[in-house]
Amino acid sequence: MKAPILLTEAEAAERLNLCQRTLRKARQSGQLHYVAIGRAVRYTIDDLESFVATLRQVQPNCPKPRTNTKSTRPTGKGGVIVPFTARNRQR
Repeated sequence: MKAPILLTEAEAAERLNLCQRTLRKARQSGQLHYVAIGRAVRYTIDDLESFVATLRQVQPNCPKPRTNTKSTRPTGKGGVIVPFTARNRQR
């Protein structure tokens, strides 16, 4: 059996183009698997690939354009336009 290649935190971060702090947070939250050798933390390439796969997202389709629907807004006095001066006379 061939031993997997173990990467340091700096090497793994460079490989993923992330900062080491991001990897550390992902590891501490359980999103990223790792190998602990004493106090040293190492990552396998498979661990990094599975981490990236869990982060992969697909952009949703654009919403369909709205069709002309009836407005639910009230139209006032049946849609009749009343001149401002006539309205003031009614008061």
